[in-house]
Amino acid sequence: METKYTEVYQNAPVASKEAECEKVSMLLDLVIDGEATSEDQQYFNHHIEDCVSCFESHQKQKLLKGLVCGHLKRVIVPESLAHLIKAKIQETL
Repeated sequence: METKYTEVYQNAPVASKEAECEKVSMLLDLVIDGEATSEDQQYFNHHIEDCVSCFESHQKQKLLKGLVCGHLKRVIVPESLAHLIKAKIQETL
């Protein structure tokens, strides 16, 4: 049984669907990193309930982040190195 939202979403113009998917795509990293606002999180969750493509993108991104985080270990570097790197970055700006 389809929800009312699914019916509306399926009947929405293609441009509208693409705009929603584009917004969700931009929110993806924020949501996965836990940095999205509660409003954006709610919009994102509501959208991926009915959009298979966006749901799959979300699942792939979560899996990738989990794999990367699981294989990296935090290394503490000397403070002087951190300052040197920041200074080099500032020079390029």
